[in-house]
Amino acid sequence: MSSLRADNIAPYIGLAQRANAVLYGEDIILERIKFAKVVLIDSDASDKYKERLLKKIKGCPVYITANLKTALHKDGVNSVAVTNDNLANAIIEILR
Repeated sequence: MSSLRADNIAPYIGLAQRANAVLYGEDIILERIKFAKVVLIDSDASDKYKERLLKKIKGCPVYITANLKTALHKDGVNSVAVTNDNLANAIIEILR
């Protein structure tokens, strides 16, 4: 899976954050996966972390993106899920 830059999706992530439509981190994402419309994993995350998430997430598009932490304006977050349909679709269209 190739790494895509999060710069182009940063405005959509910002909107999702303001709409409380973002799940942060592996535990929360897996706990509430039925609400996730798209999952984004930071390319800086360890390979083990990426593999673990990719194995556990089914039925939801997953993208590995560079600079996700910068787009989120949060350090220490390696993955997020967007729960809003329209924002997730916009992100998916950009990352395709």
